Amino acid sequence: LKLKTAGGEERTVRIKKREGEDLGLEFETYLMDRARSCANNCIFCFVDQMPKGMRPSLYFKDDDTRLSFLMGNYLTLTNLSRREIQRICDLRISPINISVHTTDPVLREEMLKNPRAGEVLDIMTRFAQHNITMNCQIVACPGINGPALDRTLADLARLYPAVNSISVVPVGVTRYREGLYPLRPYTREEAWAVLDQVERFAQGHREKAGTRLVWCSDEFYLLACRKLPEEDFYEEFTQLDNGVGMLRLLTEEFRRGLKLMEPEEMAEHTVPFSIATGVSAAPFLKALTDMAHRKCPQIEGTVYAVQN
Repeated sequence: LKLKTAGGEERTVRIKKREGEDLGLEFETYLMDRARSCANNCIFCFVDQMPKGMRPSLYFKDDDTRLSFLMGNYLTLTNLSRREIQRICDLRISPINISVHTTDPVLREEMLKNPRAGEVLDIMTRFAQHNITMNCQIVACPGINGPALDRTLADLARLYPAVNSISVVPVGVTRYREGLYPLRPYTREEAWAVLDQVERFAQGHREKAGTRLVWCSDEFYLLACRKLPEEDFYEEFTQLDNGVGMLRLLTEEFRRGLKLMEPEEMAEHTVPFSIATGVSAAPFLKALTDMAHRKCPQIEGTVYAVQN
């Protein structure tokens, strides 16, 4: 390993290590550089809705190809130069995660407040031609990109299998929106309609290509007060980090783990406990604690729903 000091002095270090073992290098930042920030002013940006006084990292809007490849972060592609796009193709940086929201160029420019936002489909088509795998996200905003959803899904499906998966998630709205674009959460009826729309498209794609390709996040099922699909519906749980199938997987893994344990074994380690969670997830966690209590009555768990 050849090293150069800040003063320009060079030296070579020979390192012995087993295959797969960490090299042992530590950098000031994990990117060996500054993370690239977002060039957009999205109407639904969650960072803009953060309360004051939190840790500084929560206010940083990242939009960095390296973070997408290394950490699974989502990109909008609006701050990539032509050279950087070519570099991704040349190096086959794959997979990458892309926040699409809509493939309608005019609408995407309006939603992201960036004149380059309308180029997304052209860039993704180029990536597909170079066999770059892409996982996509659509933040659905009622009355804004919902009418364009069928077009967006159709455009992305045409890039399959390079487009490996798509998640549709409802816009997150906090009470800290003073001076921001007027947004509201989905109603129960609207959430139900989105689920029908996405599941209908997904079923059609599954019949043609063997995969649903697109799924709604658990939040849509909670908003619609609709039963979660069964485990096999989610196939490989590709969009798990986006909250797609998370509650179903948790429930099934909990049930399987509980089945492997004997009541006597559980009783040996039982202590009272409490779980603090959000309002939406509380009924699911309560169902799990009730399930455990039925198998082992000594279990005493309380679920508290915390609302900001």
